[in-house]
Amino acid sequence: MSHETIILSDQDVTALLPHHEVLGMVETVFAEWGRGNVVMPPKVNLDMSRSGHDSWCNAMPAYLASSNVGGIKWVGGFGSNPAQGLPYIMGIVVLTDPETGHALALMDGSHISDWRTGASAAVAAKYLAREGARKVAMIGAGAQGRTATVCIHQALPEVQTVVADISPERRQAFRDDLREAFGVHVDDAQSVEKAVRGADVVVLLTTASQPIVMAEWIDPGCLTLAMGSYQQTEDALILGADAIVVDCWGQAAHRGELKQLADAGTLTEGDVRAELGDIVAGVKTGRTSADERILAVLVGLGAHDVYIGGQVYQRALAAERGRRVCLRHDGGKLQ
Repeated sequence: MSHETIILSDQDVTALLPHHEVLGMVETVFAEWGRGNVVMPPKVNLDMSRSGHDSWCNAMPAYLASSNVGGIKWVGGFGSNPAQGLPYIMGIVVLTDPETGHALALMDGSHISDWRTGASAAVAAKYLAREGARKVAMIGAGAQGRTATVCIHQALPEVQTVVADISPERRQAFRDDLREAFGVHVDDAQSVEKAVRGADVVVLLTTASQPIVMAEWIDPGCLTLAMGSYQQTEDALILGADAIVVDCWGQAAHRGELKQLADAGTLTEGDVRAELGDIVAGVKTGRTSADERILAVLVGLGAHDVYIGGQVYQRALAAERGRRVCLRHDGGKLQ
């Protein structure tokens, strides 16, 4: 039995994981979550702002019984990174043998994290957007807004996307990149309101820490996907939604869009129609009418990262890719 650990760089992971395959993987994990085949405690948050750092980290462990893969993603947001030419989101995925605890792999988590986030938005749109959806408003021109745009077009090829961001330069770079790298045309919106009005799907992927989308901008039948770490919509939009769907209530109650209302006791689990995995698995109903305003709050499932990391690990073994190291040389004996 090998006791080697494979270390995979960002280039290794990108080469082993074509982005167009991530959507199917993410949908599979949602279904497994809905069927009860995933062990995943709510993520644990480490807030480092009290020490003067504009940063936070999440520990996201998971085990998937059907594929017998277990591990953890350690990921965070670092506010000073963009000025240093680094991504705002940084993370790693660690896989361990479920039986022995041996570290199977350590891999850069950026590619996995960005694409599984985008694919999560696409799965939600596939199952919750009204039939015939045409306009998608992408709020936030960052890396995950980019992946979400690509994945949503993969799931719903007929939609047209418009992007809004506080930076005109980021909007232009976003549009250029989507066109040149993926052949996806994106229109420009000079304000969040202009982007949101008339949209069938609104995707919020920003670092905003206060509401930037108002309830009166949301048309009947619109699906709003709130995917940030803080509340990005006003209370009236949340409380006025015809249905609320979450990826995991245990996480949504403590982080992101619903946290403040949940902390105040204004919103409880009884106000949530379903978890998205239940809908994907066919256990619960999603949209019930074309006019429903649905709010989907996707905080992020560590199970996605662990499962996809497992796929990358198997491919690395087959391709003999990555650096092999031995973390233990004593056979586990005390010295």
